[in-house]
Parts: sequence; C-alpha cells; structure tokens
Amino acid sequence: MIYQIHLKIRLIIMTTRRIRKDLRIFFEDTELTVKEKSFVLGCLKAQQKHPQLTSRQWQIVCEIKEKYKNV
Repeated sequence: MIYQIHLKIRLIIMTTRRIRKDLRIFFEDTELTVKEKSFVLGCLKAQQKHPQLTSRQWQIVCEIKEKYKNV
C-alpha cells in the first residue's frame, strides 16, 4: 500500500511541467543561443507566478534539452 502511494506521488512529481534544479543547472552549464536562453529565463520567471509551465512552453523546453543532451 505504501509502495503504491509512493509510486503515485513519484508519477505526479515527474509529470509536473516545471524546470527543476537539475534541469536549470543543465541549462546554465550549456551554451544556449540567445533566443533559447531568453526563452528559458522567461519560463523560469513564469514559474514564479504559475504552478506549471504551459504544455507548449514545456514542449519547447524539452526540445531544447534534447538538442543539447548529447552535445
């Protein structure tokens, strides 16, 4: 029972569209274009006012992450 609750909580955490600390550090350490950096900073600012990014913002963040993941 406790294990199932833990899995549900973990699933909820993984599905929230937020730039968490590890992703923020990844973007800080990666040489992004000016446009990408501006977009990510805008998303970080939006997170201060709203609980999650929009699905479109999150999609773009994931695309940027995938672009630089193997570089």
